[in-house]
This record gives sequence, C-alpha cells and structure tokens, in this order.
Amino acid sequence: MADSPTASARSPLFASLTMYEWPETAASWDALWRVIRARLSELNIDADPQLRRGEDPWQDWRDPALVLGQTCGWPYVSALRGDVIALGRFDFGLPTARPGDYYSVFIAQHAMPLRCESPRELAPLLNDPSTIIAVNGTDSQSGIRVWGECLGGAFELAPGQLLVTGSHRNSICAVAEGAATLAAIDAVTWQIALAHEPAAQQVAVIGRSADVPGLPLVVTARLAAYREVIHAALAQAVNQSPTEIRVPLGLKGVVLAEDDDYEILLAPPYGNLSVAGAAN
Repeated sequence: MADSPTASARSPLFASLTMYEWPETAASWDALWRVIRARLSELNIDADPQLRRGEDPWQDWRDPALVLGQTCGWPYVSALRGDVIALGRFDFGLPTARPGDYYSVFIAQHAMPLRCESPRELAPLLNDPSTIIAVNGTDSQSGIRVWGECLGGAFELAPGQLLVTGSHRNSICAVAEGAATLAAIDAVTWQIALAHEPAAQQVAVIGRSADVPGLPLVVTARLAAYREVIHAALAQAVNQSPTEIRVPLGLKGVVLAEDDDYEILLAPPYGNLSVAGAAN
C-alpha cells in the first residue's frame, strides 16, 4: 500500500465515535477502538489511542486528521460532503430490509391510545397546536426531519410546538415527564434506552418510520485513497471483536456505504416539516 498517511497529517490522526455513546457504553466504545486501532496500525496507519470526545462534533467531522468518525445522515448529505467521505455504516441488527439501515420510532406517553400502522396517521396530532414535539436537535434526520413522513406536503410548526432537548435520551425523558407530547427516536438509540434509561419504560412506541441508510462512518477527504483499506480494517476489527465488546453496543457488523446512498435524505418527504421563524 502507499506510505502511511500519518506523516503528512497536520496533527495526529484520531477517531471520534460519539453518536451512539452513552456513559453506560463508553468503555465498550473504547475497547472497540483499541481493536480497530490495532488493525489500522498493522497497515501503518497510526492514530491516537484515545477516542476524541470533543464538545463540537462539527469541528471533529471537518478536522483533516479524522481517520474514523460517524455523523448523522442529514449533516453528512447537506453540509459535510467535500470534508469527509462515507466508507461504511454499522449494522446493529435492526429489523430492516437491508443490514445497516435504520429507522425512527415515534413515542408518546402510555396514556395515548393511538397506535399507527403508517406515519401519516400522526398528521392530526401535528396539526393540533397543543402538540409539543421533543427533538434532539434541529439538524437531526431521525429526530426532526423524519416527521416529514407524517405529512402530505410542507407544514410549519409554531415555535412553541418544538422542544429542543439536545439528545434523544433527553427527548425520551421529556415525553415521559409530560414536557412533550411526541418524539421521534433513532431506533438504535431506542435499544440503548431500553437497556439503560428508566424513562423508556414510561413511554410507548406508537409507530415507526420508513427505513433509511444508517449513520455514515466517515474519513477525512484528505485520506480518500485509504477509504477501502480503512473500511476493510474496520470490518475485520468488528467481526473479530469479542462478544463482551459487541453485545453492549448491539453491533453485528459493518457494511459498505457509498455517498449516493444518502441522496434519499434530500428528497421529500424529508424536510416537509419546518418551524416558524427558523432556518431550514
């Protein structure tokens, strides 16, 4: 293979895998990274032994020393192309048609009798001005843009109908506590919540979204020539990791990802929902 990319990096190569990390699973992510890093080292790709857990994920995603990261699909397809390249996605064994895909679950308090066969059945709730939707962030595919599946066209929420919580975990708690009526939760995060967050037992899943490609694993565009090598090392590391690492993370494997897999997120119905006074 080509000379190691490390020597040409402006700073040491690093990895950041915070999208599904909770305090309860941090040690397992650290252990997985040690296995991945060992595989990369065998290929003369040297990286920081510690996962980076920066306060600003955008800064980490755009850092030219990023050897392995994970981003939400919407930030990737809308803003990060050119900075990073998709190389794969984790397979968490969700009940989807394709490995590595995911979906959102729509949750409400147990007292709500509604159970939906289709997201469109939630449209009357969205039209109710008393409905409050908890979202992890306004740039989240799984937390806010997915609500477009419930709508037949463009729809604008009043500012008071949106509660930005900062995380899916906080959104689950907001619904459980009655601070919000509904929330859409990444299905992988929902599985983590069922294991670690008591509030998950206080809410009900009332429906689910369509499947879309899971969160992309990315590498800085500066290392584009190493994309396939890094993917192979990553897949090997995950497959060879012991069960005590994979089981707490729910990991089944790694699948290849291509840039155009995420084009679907640019098309309707995603983006149908907006908030009055907010930039789309």
